[in-house]
Amino acid sequence: MRDILWLCLIVVGALPLSRAKQAPDVSPSASNDRYSVVIVKSTLQFLTSNGIGGKPEIRMYIDPLLPLGDRVSIAVLKIYSAEELVQSKNAEAYLTVVRNAFSSRRSVLEKSDTDPRVTLFVLEYLAEKEVASSGLEKRIAYMKQCVRDFSCSSQGEFDFFHQSNE
Repeated sequence: MRDILWLCLIVVGALPLSRAKQAPDVSPSASNDRYSVVIVKSTLQFLTSNGIGGKPEIRMYIDPLLPLGDRVSIAVLKIYSAEELVQSKNAEAYLTVVRNAFSSRRSVLEKSDTDPRVTLFVLEYLAEKEVASSGLEKRIAYMKQCVRDFSCSSQGEFDFFHQSNE
């Protein structure tokens, strides 16, 4: 009996450790974070400090974006000032976040987040500010197209770049 009690205590004690690497719940009811600012901010911080380059933990940051849709842009506007958003590193991270949040309409939790009005507004703002490189301008042009029908993908972005270079 004592052994069973110890085993239960060990299992219960290890439970928080096993959950530490799980992606956070993005449903609005999961917290008071209506626009998933915490999730988006942690992803932006990861992307601006590490880039994307083949890090295995990238899925832990990218997967929680899939159900957000237009909500990611609202979160970004709560995180960055206008001056911070147009910095190349931040703009690149934002575009990566958008690409992943607009990859599947079926994954988006709230119907209102399937209308990319805020995202298109932010993309237009970035385009007007001529944020930096021609590569960034091409990424913005691609995002303006793919967010409308939730067809954004890294492969689609790659194809867009190579199609426009021919």
